[in-house]
Amino acid sequence: MKIYYFSPYDILRPRTNQVGDMRLCEGFVQNGCDVELIIPFVYRKDNIPKEKIREFYGLEDMFRIRYLKTWFTSDVSGKWMFSVMSLLNCLVFAGIMIRSWFSKEHVYIISRTPMLLRPFLLIRMAVPFFCRKIRIISWIHELKLSPAYRFVYKHADGVMGTNSSLTNDLIKVTGKPADKTCVTLNPISSAQLRDRPTKEEARKETGLNGCHPLIIYTGKIGTLYNKEIIHILEAAQLLPDYHFLFTGGKAEAINILKEWCEKRNVKNVKFTGYIPDYTKIKYYQSAADILVSYYTSQGHDVRYNFPNKICEYMLTGNVAITPDFPANRDVANRNNVLFAEPENSESLAATIRRAAENPELSKQLAQQALKDMQDMTFRVRCQIIVQFLKTL
Repeated sequence: MKIYYFSPYDILRPRTNQVGDMRLCEGFVQNGCDVELIIPFVYRKDNIPKEKIREFYGLEDMFRIRYLKTWFTSDVSGKWMFSVMSLLNCLVFAGIMIRSWFSKEHVYIISRTPMLLRPFLLIRMAVPFFCRKIRIISWIHELKLSPAYRFVYKHADGVMGTNSSLTNDLIKVTGKPADKTCVTLNPISSAQLRDRPTKEEARKETGLNGCHPLIIYTGKIGTLYNKEIIHILEAAQLLPDYHFLFTGGKAEAINILKEWCEKRNVKNVKFTGYIPDYTKIKYYQSAADILVSYYTSQGHDVRYNFPNKICEYMLTGNVAITPDFPANRDVANRNNVLFAEPENSESLAATIRRAAENPELSKQLAQQALKDMQDMTFRVRCQIIVQFLKTL
């Protein structure tokens, strides 16, 4: 099976979306697929070396990567950059059309960005004869219902969603046939499942010995406009004897958050800053006593947003705390995580205290979470996805 995966994200600066794209591509390779990832090249001083991509993402099985030549110096954003991106992708699509004409098998085009697929669908509608062996699949992480998005959902051969809440509502709202949808989840990699550091190894690696209880958040770090971070900082303010640590974040964002802490005399919080080598994050997750994923409705639809870090947290053997949102329910439940009320700093602090003061409960939940993650890998999930693609 030949798969072309189109992404608008620059993989030479690893972040959450890039990690998800790379792991999905690796999962397809592990199921015998021929995969090519198409991405823009962005000129940055802090790009990781191309030859270290495998190392920085912790990949076991590699695939081809095609870098589209651009003059971009920052992430793809705004109409003009996206227009350039779409034009370059259409040139690649033209080549795929030609090659597919001589192929005996179908080829599959996948993207997590529906608007990248829209031009391909329009071209296919204009010249269907030349695209008869091309299947186009949208991998959605949220449900947007503008006419342009509805067009993609309707005309894509298949739609993959990261959770059941998302795909079920897609079916109800758009009328997409259920057999044209598939749930991917946001799994872990096979390497993550196998290479788990112990807490002792992780604390030695991170230099966090002596910090108890240690509450860790690994994810996006924004400024004061990031409500998720502020809720966790307010919980830290309510728990002055607990140690809080955040990984990630640009220097300017961290400086603003440090000023917030200083003004409120919050002294139990540390920030690591941006960590380019994503394989190092596992040491912080394993070093924790308690892991927090407390995303809010800001910038997300909590019915559909399923953070990558949920499954990573559940893999560590440490208890995880998260709100009980619909998108989580494919994997998170009261037997494997602790739920805190959403957008309530006092509830978050109380739940953290409950986890810390009830070590047997936390251990029981964490052990069940680890057990539940044993088959939650991209290798396993992509086997299901490949079978789905063959039906399209």
